[in-house]
Amino acid sequence: MDSNKKREKSAITDIPTDLVPQILSWLPTKTAVTVSYLLLKGEWRINLNSLSKLSFCYDDEEEEDQFVRFVNEVLRLRVANCELDSFYLKIDGEIDGSDVSTWVDYSLNNGVQKMNLRIYDIKGDFELNPRVFVQKSLVTLKLASYRNLISISGDDVAEVDLPCLKRLWLDDINIEDNEMFVRLISSCPVLEELVMIDMKWQRWNACLVASASLKRLKIIWSNAVEMDDFERCPQSVSFDTPKLLYLEYTDHVAGQYPVLNLGSLIEARIRIETIDEKEEEDDEEEEDDEEEEVIVNAGDDATTFITGITSVRKLYLSDNTVQVLHPPFHDEYGNLTHLTVQSCKTLSWDPIPELLRSSPHLETLVFEGLFHLATDECGDVCPCQIRKKSCLVASPVTLLEIHEITNDEESDEGVVKQDRGEVIEDEARFVEQVKFFMMRMPRLQQVKIYGKTKESVTALNEIASQLWRLEGKASPTVQVSILEA
Repeated sequence: MDSNKKREKSAITDIPTDLVPQILSWLPTKTAVTVSYLLLKGEWRINLNSLSKLSFCYDDEEEEDQFVRFVNEVLRLRVANCELDSFYLKIDGEIDGSDVSTWVDYSLNNGVQKMNLRIYDIKGDFELNPRVFVQKSLVTLKLASYRNLISISGDDVAEVDLPCLKRLWLDDINIEDNEMFVRLISSCPVLEELVMIDMKWQRWNACLVASASLKRLKIIWSNAVEMDDFERCPQSVSFDTPKLLYLEYTDHVAGQYPVLNLGSLIEARIRIETIDEKEEEDDEEEEDDEEEEVIVNAGDDATTFITGITSVRKLYLSDNTVQVLHPPFHDEYGNLTHLTVQSCKTLSWDPIPELLRSSPHLETLVFEGLFHLATDECGDVCPCQIRKKSCLVASPVTLLEIHEITNDEESDEGVVKQDRGEVIEDEARFVEQVKFFMMRMPRLQQVKIYGKTKESVTALNEIASQLWRLEGKASPTVQVSILEA
């Protein structure tokens, strides 16, 4: 026992002393300080001046006064004007807003390079210091809140100047209008990554993302805020991003897309959908001859947007996006080599044949689910309405991946349960669709089928012989693999 303790002690102290601050800097600040003062001695005890990364996290499970005292003491013991590499602050409880403002000011006074500020709950008023937007040392800025607890006003960005900022995250941040947003982005001349979560920019008159340096862009909705919760469509959306390489875009279909400067795009994940026309009826208002409130769609056609990204090489389309595409596409997707299509058994595949015809260099085709609504228009790529000629016979695809999906259903008791996978739900239909692909795609080399559940994988392995007998009939080199997702 004693010899083991000696070996453990020796192993720790063998680490060079100058590496200790670096190791502890990866821990939350409270943990690093605790380890330093309780477990380490002498030259091993960390000097708070050397902590270049500060990380504080508070929720209601901790005593407010204790947390405030700890943060203030850590900041007091650090030497003034000692540069900060990063400052992370998460508040999910009723900490006084004035204390939070003081801590943010401290990070700004110490030349912080990476700021991550998450305000999900707070006591009293909190206003983000406008100095954040003129902090010349900032390389990364992440702002997150809940129900717009952090807002960016016109005064905040009146003199914005972020010459070194490369990464900007805005999560549920209230920005009043597109003009302020454009001013903010245009003042970040080296910006490479922009992430916007739950922006709700539908209320703006126009939505414009313009940056000559931007390479990665994410506009997404979180699980906490569904798109259906916001009942307006954007009237106009534009992208003037000539160097953009990666785009992840979730939105309602806009009324128009006047500017789509996306000529460098390599990969795109698109989820665009319509918003249902809704009417709110009130019997009492009808009796008073008052008008019903009607919210009308801004549009239901995302074809203009999709044809604006013809340079893309890797494309992911959600099931809802497929529904708002209306061929013809006019231009070819000459660079597209990888296409993923998400399916839903209540939605059709109508645009898929035209999309495949427009992709002469497609190498990998991935289907997330095979079940879809059968229509006259999808017959080129499925056995729903078999035609003499299929666009698949000219397909250049060499790798076909099929990922089985399951559906979550709610029981009578209100409990959400995972439904059976497609293979178990309708094995014959699933296998028929796979055979259809194999017999009509002459250049196929690999077919990979991923079962979502163990039951599905077992069933697929049992029927694999049917598929293996097709190997070499449509394509002389095709091989079939059954895998578990």
